[in-house]
Amino acid sequence: MNFSEPPKIRSQGGIALMTVMLVLSVVTVVLVAMSSDRQMDIRRTENQLRTIQAWEYVYGLEAWAIKQLNIDVTNNLYDDLTDKWNKPLTSKPIPEGNIQAEIVDLQGRINLNNLLIDGEASEEDILRLKRLLINLKINTDLVDVMLDWIDADMELRTPNSAEDETYSKFIPPYRSANVAFSDVSELLRLKGMTLKDYKKLLPYIYVANERTPININTASAVVLRTFAPDITKNQAESLYNASGKPFKEIEEFLKDEAMAGIVINKESISVASHHFLLSGQIDMGKNVLIFDSQLNRNDLGEVKVVKRLRKGVNE
Repeated sequence: MNFSEPPKIRSQGGIALMTVMLVLSVVTVVLVAMSSDRQMDIRRTENQLRTIQAWEYVYGLEAWAIKQLNIDVTNNLYDDLTDKWNKPLTSKPIPEGNIQAEIVDLQGRINLNNLLIDGEASEEDILRLKRLLINLKINTDLVDVMLDWIDADMELRTPNSAEDETYSKFIPPYRSANVAFSDVSELLRLKGMTLKDYKKLLPYIYVANERTPININTASAVVLRTFAPDITKNQAESLYNASGKPFKEIEEFLKDEAMAGIVINKESISVASHHFLLSGQIDMGKNVLIFDSQLNRNDLGEVKVVKRLRKGVNE
């Protein structure tokens, strides 16, 4: 006689097996999820620690730059491209990768905030900036747009300029600053400013919270060409390569043979600088930190960081 398991018992056994398999599947999924979350937490913590460490290197590079600028004051009372601070810190190895940095004299450039003096437009600086734009093949209407961006009123300087009425129609809408530029990147918010033109201008401009002269020892030929109307490219190169460099006094520059026939307001130039830019990069594996730190050195040689900016890889 054959005895077989009742169908009900077989069915219950199958259900129990399926339940166990389902529970195991759920537990497995939960464990995998917990493991993935744990790995993400570990990686997130590692990235945070690397970022903190990268900023410590930034502070160290700032200390290095401050020291270089301090030493320079004790060596001479003028600034030029042969100074020790102008020698870049090339790729220097660190335990996690490498660092590099360089110091640039910002006063070899044009200060956009010179456009206004005590709230009034400075014709000398307006003409200088317009010459720069002409030489770079950029629309000079942008100078009036800049002035309307930083002046205190809401009146348009020209029909092609812009104030709140224009910017309020942008998406998203915003208003004119009506105060001095705090950073050159503000130019990207101006009517008519393209990214292409902004990149053209960037090597020749900066902003400082005070009126500043241009250092004739560190200015490029492009900037020197803006000193007076009708200065040719060749004349600008002659000014840049003037035999009297480095000039210790403004009068030496004005008497140099390269200045023959060129008249310039000596109050707008100098041979010493107070504003510098430290640019650097920290490479730590997949973590890359690129930064700019603007430094100010007073008449006593004291240097401080006035602005610090983290930049993107493509900037």
